[in-house]
Amino acid sequence: MLEHMTRDRPAEPQAAADPPNAGDLLPLPPHVFQILLSLLDRERHGYALLQDIDRRTDGEMRLGTSTLYAAIKRMVAAGLIEETEPPSDEESTDERRRYYRATPFGRAVAREEALRIGRLHRMIKDAGVLDRPPASARVEP
Repeated sequence: MLEHMTRDRPAEPQAAADPPNAGDLLPLPPHVFQILLSLLDRERHGYALLQDIDRRTDGEMRLGTSTLYAAIKRMVAAGLIEETEPPSDEESTDERRRYYRATPFGRAVAREEALRIGRLHRMIKDAGVLDRPPASARVEP
């Protein structure tokens, strides 16, 4: 389904009648997860997505418009997000703007990805990765 989004492995072929499984899409590319996070609380158009991701990540992730719109196209095709009407409180009357929202399946995928990342955080903590300085910072006696 998202075979173009995940570089590591191809999607498993599914029978046409099989409902999609949220776990089958994991791990999500970081930009796809960020787009889903931006759409969990409200509908947004492309530029608003870019702004929200930049703000939420403190500028750590800055998507280009081609990356954003290619991902949106694949996410719509995969059923993670859908185009919707502008929110009622939207002041802009620009008819070219396309608004998107997370679908119930997209919300399930975001939840599964968040749980996966939480497990990774626990592994990092258990391994003590953050408790010791990186090898390059160690001073040899």
